[in-house]
Amino acid sequence: MEFLLAGVTTRNPWSMTMLDKKQAAHVQANRARIRQGRLRTVTLIRKNGDTTDYAAAQCTWKEEHGMVGGAANHGDGGGRPGVDVSAEFSPDVDLTNVVAIADTPDRAQAAGARTYRLRERLELGLTGTPNRIVLKLRGVR
Repeated sequence: MEFLLAGVTTRNPWSMTMLDKKQAAHVQANRARIRQGRLRTVTLIRKNGDTTDYAAAQCTWKEEHGMVGGAANHGDGGGRPGVDVSAEFSPDVDLTNVVAIADTPDRAQAAGARTYRLRERLELGLTGTPNRIVLKLRGVR
């Protein structure tokens, strides 16, 4: 199926790049400026079969209390509401097989640190490739 979009015939109009290279570089520079001074080092917990792997990564961290519709009020089994977190990573961070994130930069302390399980992964950006990856997390302990 072909589409006519702004005088250009293409098979998939959503794959068209809306920004040129200069504009995309400007957006990426602004994203880097936004991250500056707001980075937090966390430990990624990966599961691959029976193997558990730990790796440190930097992200911007935003706790989201008071979510609309009671989304943050689902209990975590301990009688207290779960805390939702948005963690934004640059696209060069390997998030393959990540099942949880520990709020500590030291993998040796990951077992005792506050841990968040992965709820959702969003790849965001204005170009054909994402310029950031946002993980929605739920506190488990």
